Amino acid sequence: MTAPLIRSATKRQFLIQLGLDPNDIRTSETYWMLKDEATRAYENQLQGRRDLLRPEYASQEPPYAAAHFTAEAFSSVVRSIYSSACPEARAYYNRGRVAQGDNWVISWMLYHVCRYRDGRNIRARSRDFHADDDLEDSQASQASPSNWYWKQAADWIARWIELWDNVLVNDWNIL
Repeated sequence: MTAPLIRSATKRQFLIQLGLDPNDIRTSETYWMLKDEATRAYENQLQGRRDLLRPEYASQEPPYAAAHFTAEAFSSVVRSIYSSACPEARAYYNRGRVAQGDNWVISWMLYHVCRYRDGRNIRARSRDFHADDDLEDSQASQASPSNWYWKQAADWIARWIELWDNVLVNDWNIL
């Protein structure tokens, strides 16, 4: 269990609080795993749900900020994320358990999923929808799963070409 972190803390602060290196590619994979779980929960349980809003926001149009939902609705989704978490994610969620209140790891992630949909984050709107405003552009693009995928594909292709060239030159004496 680690000390709680406020929801408005930066991604970098969040990762460091969890004991993760913000510059390590494995940290990006962990972050996206946690964010994917929170995103699915948001989309399935909160998105567009006026009945879960605090009364003063009942007439507001989506998307909604985390603060627009009742405390019980938000807490319910946090508990749902924890109960349905994959074993890898649960290991990180267990670090966020507190004596009273919501799991701070899940709350932080769900808050940020809401934040990137509620229209307040101008930098996120200007780039990749899931980019994080507290990272430099180069770091944010490295953390994006689509960029990670293409980097892995390019690395695989480069290795394949090198292997094929070796076969053509050494084994078949073609080149």
